[in-house]
Amino acid sequence: MKKEYWNPYFGGVILGTILFLTFIIASEGFGASGTFSRGVAQALVLSDPSWLENSYISNYFKKNQSPLLNWTVFETAGIFLGGFFSALLAGRFMLKPDKAKNYSLAKRFLWAFLGGAIIAFATRLTRGCTSGQGLDGMATFSVGAWIFMFMAFAGALIVTPLFKNQWEKEEKDDG
Repeated sequence: MKKEYWNPYFGGVILGTILFLTFIIASEGFGASGTFSRGVAQALVLSDPSWLENSYISNYFKKNQSPLLNWTVFETAGIFLGGFFSALLAGRFMLKPDKAKNYSLAKRFLWAFLGGAIIAFATRLTRGCTSGQGLDGMATFSVGAWIFMFMAFAGALIVTPLFKNQWEKEEKDDG
């Protein structure tokens, strides 16, 4: 039996409290995109140590330490594990991709991959993901973060009508 979702206002208070505590405890806020950059830097240097000559890559290896020994890497692992256990406890865990009734799995995965690639590219351009920009940046009153979030919402408002009808979920057969 599926449990109800949390009240979004309650969830917001919890999220804000945790963000506040991360600033106090870790001296950093949220952000996940750095994990993937650190992972790529680690993989590049493991495959070919000459990558350390690249100043961008070498920035991740300060004090001869693995770039994976960083707050954001552990935070991202915690997000994954927390989401997994939350889905289990709420009875919402499934190994079936969510897709529209008129989408094949290949089309769903293609759109997911393209969307992810665009977001990854944009994340590197803006020097942060939506959690870093939207939560940390807005909490610290960064003008760039506020502009980023207004543009993200504006883009969603413009694009949503183009895809809205494609995502009516399949009727579940409980038979």
